Order: sequence, then C-alpha cells, then structure tokens
Amino acid sequence: MLLFYEDEPGSTEAVQSSIKMNDNISVPGIDPLSQYGSHAFIPYLPTATLDNTPSEEITADRTSSTCLKVLSPSSWTYCGPLLHANTTALPPSFHTWAHLTLSSPSTLLSHLLPLLSWLHTFLSEARVSNYWLTIRCTAPTHEYDTPRWHTDENFFTYDAEAPGLGFAQTSTDRCWKLCTTLLGPGTLFLKDNEAALRVLRETKKREREKMGSHTCTSIRCLGCSTYADTVRESLAHSLKDREFEASPFGEVAYFRIGDQEGAVHSEPRCDTDRIFINVVPGTEEDLRSLMAKWGIEFPRAWCFGTPIGFVKSDEAENFGGAGS
Repeated sequence: MLLFYEDEPGSTEAVQSSIKMNDNISVPGIDPLSQYGSHAFIPYLPTATLDNTPSEEITADRTSSTCLKVLSPSSWTYCGPLLHANTTALPPSFHTWAHLTLSSPSTLLSHLLPLLSWLHTFLSEARVSNYWLTIRCTAPTHEYDTPRWHTDENFFTYDAEAPGLGFAQTSTDRCWKLCTTLLGPGTLFLKDNEAALRVLRETKKREREKMGSHTCTSIRCLGCSTYADTVRESLAHSLKDREFEASPFGEVAYFRIGDQEGAVHSEPRCDTDRIFINVVPGTEEDLRSLMAKWGIEFPRAWCFGTPIGFVKSDEAENFGGAGS
C-alpha cells in the first residue's frame, strides 16, 4: 500500500574522499547508506546562500505565508526519469495544478527548481535515474497534534529473479528515501532511532496480540483502523519524552525505510500552510511495475484534490526535459 511514501558500498574513508562539489553543494559519489545513519539532513541550497542569510530570515522564509498560500489542499505526483530544473522540463499538469492550488506559482518555482537541480545531481551520483516525486500542499490542521511515529514501508516487492533496487529480505541496500518541506514545519525524526525502533516493535506486537487475527472486509477495514489508532496513541505516550529534531529549511531529509532499520518519524504539529515533498528513488523497471498495478502507464504525472478533481494526466514522452 502506498503511504505517500549501489554497487558495493565502500568504506567510510572512501565515502568521505569521494565527496564532489557542485555549485557549493556537497554530493556523495557512492551509495549514501554508507555515509548516513537512520536519517540525515543534507543542504540542497548553495552553501553561500545559507551562509549569507540571517537565521531569522531563513525561519521567516520557511514559515511565512505572506507570499505563498495554499488555496486548495491537493497534491501533484510525477513518476518517471529525473526532471531537470527548468520550467519547460515540468509536465503540463504541474502548471495547471500549481495555478489552481497556490496563490503564487512563481514563488513555488523559485523554491522548487533549486531542489530539483540538487535531486538530479544527488540521485545521479547515487546511480538513480528515476523517481516517484510528490508535492503535497495542505492547510492548517490538528490531525498531527498527536504525533504519528512510524517507519515507512518499502514500495517495491522483492523478486529474486528481478532484484531491481536490491530490496532483499536480508539487505538494506537502497532502502531509503528523501523528503523536504518548502513551506511550513519540517518532518520530525527521533534522535535515538535504535531505542525508538525497539519501542515501536514492542508496541505493535502487543497491540496485534490484543486485537487477534481478523479478516479485512473492506478497503477501509475497521479492525486495521482501530489497531493503527491504538498503536499511534500508545507510541505518542511512550515516546513523549524522547528527543527529536526537524529537518531545517533548505535541507533534505535522507532516511532509511523498513521495519528493521527505518527512521522513526512523524508529521509535525502544523498550524500553518505546508508544502511537503516526498521522493522515492527507483529503477524504471520497479516503478513501471508499481504503476502497472494501478493500470497506469509509465512515465506519468497527475494531480488530485483540486477543485475540479482529477485535473490532468500526461506522459513524460509528451514534454521535454525529463531524464539525462
């Protein structure tokens, strides 16, 4: 179920020595798993930009809705080759969606294009050439006043005959994803992830035993929903005194996924508009297979939640700029 969710790694010394500089941005030259732990925050804006910007301006840029407001909570999704950082590289549906969703599409682009540029460089260096990218715009909400501590699942089913991204049952290769926030508060990550994972596993096991086995009778199963709510409340209580941190403005959160070593994280309390971006790296084969489960062609871009519903769907072949 979608949650809106490289080669042999070298030594730590090899990772550190392979760092390359691109427009004052550090980018690792090999598999990021060797360099980062359960999660890490990586600057995507040029270093000079952040160094020369007062911290109060960075905070204002992240949280102010003066220039950029969410008019209609909705999302835009793209699945295909890495996009280049220019307006013509974006699918037509993006521009339609942005004009219906945001007060200033040009302001969104001024934040989005530097991120797309960094993603293209970072993922290319990690030998990733395709991704599932979602931009989700939301209004102020009380839904996350109680944290939803969880780990993200793998998007791809392991197949011994076609290992794709290498999601073997005993492997953590490529079990990672990226996210950032262009407006509003950043995603929360618990600092002591190993301890948090123990609490999460114990809580899930205890609540499963209480619930017992059951047969799902609908897509929105009451039993599963009750279990999820109970786990959420229990974890919020058990982890309430644990230290956490949020991804800063101008930085991307890299984090592991899966039950074994995934980063325990939550949406933040949010009393303002928020623009959240989620990136799942993948191979063309894996993403094409994933899309096929819903009868959707690859590559594809689409949007949901706008005033007129499903606005437009367009394939990457019909616009320029995607890929290398």
